[in-house]
Amino acid sequence: MEVKNVKFPELSEGEKGERLEGHMLGDIPVQATVELGATELSLKDVLELAEGSIIELNRLAGEPLDLKVGGQLVAQGEVVAVDDFYGLRITNVVMK
Repeated sequence: MEVKNVKFPELSEGEKGERLEGHMLGDIPVQATVELGATELSLKDVLELAEGSIIELNRLAGEPLDLKVGGQLVAQGEVVAVDDFYGLRITNVVMK
């Protein structure tokens, strides 16, 4: 088997095309989740779960919940009731 180096042509700056505008991306749906907390369980613990089981989470009661978009933390807030649904009132926007 013969192995050769690949030679790529030099790229010039050239003309730049149109830029995407932010408003063009605004209608793309993304998955947003509110994370109550997390814990680590053994498989044995999972198999023993039943109605009435309690799982202790790593977050204190009353502590802000995390809003994640695409798995990335974007804000924190508190649970509210909106008609018959849960909601999240944003209390802190996380800038990364």
